Amino acid sequence: MYTKGDFHIHSTYSDGSLTPSQIVRLAKKRQVDIMAITDHNNTDGVDEAIIEGRRNNITVIPGVELSTRYNDCRVHVLGYFKDDSYKNDLLREVLLNVKEGKIKSVRKIFENKIDFCGFKNKLCVQTGVDILRFFGATVVLAHPVLLCKKDFDNIINIKFDGIEAKYFKNTEDDTKYFIDIANKKKIIYTAGSDFHNCIECYRIHGMIGDVYLNGEEIEKFLNVLI
Repeated sequence: MYTKGDFHIHSTYSDGSLTPSQIVRLAKKRQVDIMAITDHNNTDGVDEAIIEGRRNNITVIPGVELSTRYNDCRVHVLGYFKDDSYKNDLLREVLLNVKEGKIKSVRKIFENKIDFCGFKNKLCVQTGVDILRFFGATVVLAHPVLLCKKDFDNIINIKFDGIEAKYFKNTEDDTKYFIDIANKKKIIYTAGSDFHNCIECYRIHGMIGDVYLNGEEIEKFLNVLI
C-alpha cells in the first residue's frame, strides 16, 4: 500500500529545473512512493520518470497539465492516464499545438468531435476537459486556490473527475473547503506540490512531498484511474 503521493510535478520538459530522473530520486529522499509528472502541455518526460521510478521502487503516474482559459483567467487542467494513452501520437500533436498557441490547428484536428464553445483562438476549460477525456484521461482541476472565487464557482460546475484540494499554497481552511466540495460533488481530490525547483530563497512553488495524499486517499485516486 502506498503512503505518500504527490501528483503535480514539473520537470525540464516544461519549466522545471530537474530532469524526470532527478525528480524521482528526490522524491525517494522525500519518502514519496507514488507521484505524477505533469509538465505543461506535453508528456515527453513521462517515460524517463517511469524507468527511473522502477529503479527506485516509486510508481509514476503519467500526467499532463493542460493550459486553458475561462474568460480572461488562466485555468490549468490536470490529466492522468491509466495506461500508455499518453504516448498517443495524436495527443502529442494536440499538446504541441496548444503549447504553440495554434488553437485553430487543434480545432481542425477534432472538426466536429469536440465543441470549442465558439472560440477560435483560445482553448476554454470545457474544451480542454473534453480533449483530455477523448484520450482517456482522468481530469482534475489544478490549484483552485489560485482562482478568484467568482470564476471558481462557475468553473467547478464543469464535470471534472476531481479537484486538487491539497496544494502547497493552501491554508488549512482552504484545504478543508476544497475537500468538502469534492465530497459534496462525489468526485476525487488530489494533492500537488507543483514542484519546479529546489531554490529555497525564492520559493513560489512547493517542494516534492510538501503536501501529499495519504494511503487511503491514494487508494481512492487509483480506483478512479483503474
